Amino acid sequence: MLRTYILNDSKSKWVEEDRHLLSHDTCVILDEENEILYLWRGPKNSKRRFKKGYMHLKELVSGFPELKPQFIMVKKNFPSEVLMKLDSMSEKFLKGGKTNLLFSRLITINIYFIILMGTIILPIISLFNLSSSLLWPNSNGNYIIINTTFQLWINFSEALTYITVTLFIINLIIGVIEIEYEVIIFSFIGFLICVGLAVYLNFDIFLFIFQEGSTLTNFLILREDIWFFLSINLISIMMFEIPSILKLISFLKTYGKFIF
Repeated sequence: MLRTYILNDSKSKWVEEDRHLLSHDTCVILDEENEILYLWRGPKNSKRRFKKGYMHLKELVSGFPELKPQFIMVKKNFPSEVLMKLDSMSEKFLKGGKTNLLFSRLITINIYFIILMGTIILPIISLFNLSSSLLWPNSNGNYIIINTTFQLWINFSEALTYITVTLFIINLIIGVIEIEYEVIIFSFIGFLICVGLAVYLNFDIFLFIFQEGSTLTNFLILREDIWFFLSINLISIMMFEIPSILKLISFLKTYGKFIF
């Protein structure tokens, strides 16, 4: 019988797992019948992590006092049933015998998922907020809005945009750490667009030419100007929103089982 254990780095202990392997994992397969321990390291596993796993083997072996296993660490010396076991557990990360440049850490998988959700949800909230301008009172082709409400309206979306910029920076860093080029490209594009939107929204009251009859406390904004303003925001947001949603769907298909 083959039993599979993966090193939990944060707790420095071996955890029995027979379903999934990540490419950074240190794994031990115990053949109880033949009293052999096969020590395996993933393609993204560092020497330090592998050495740490080796140092904790005594702890694992101590749980089987009746066994005196020998150790095999060279993959070419693994028997076929052990190789098949490893392949079945790591098949999501192997293709054509080569390792894909995919996420290799549970922590980055979960952080990226949370941040990706944020980069999708926050711009939508911002767009809904900006679209609320269509509900403002209007007269003679002009929207009427008081100064304080205008400031809250524009500042709220501006704040959400700055937060989204920060989230894209975090995902860009994760992409670099994981060497995930798709994440790097999408995050960089989203970052640039959101920076542009933030600069655009920062023009504040200078975004519009107030119409005749405006005062310091009441603004009259041409209806077409609001529509143009919303169109700019909608097009800009959709340029990164659609790829982000597609990426989320793809990400969940691949890594859904590893999230939380």
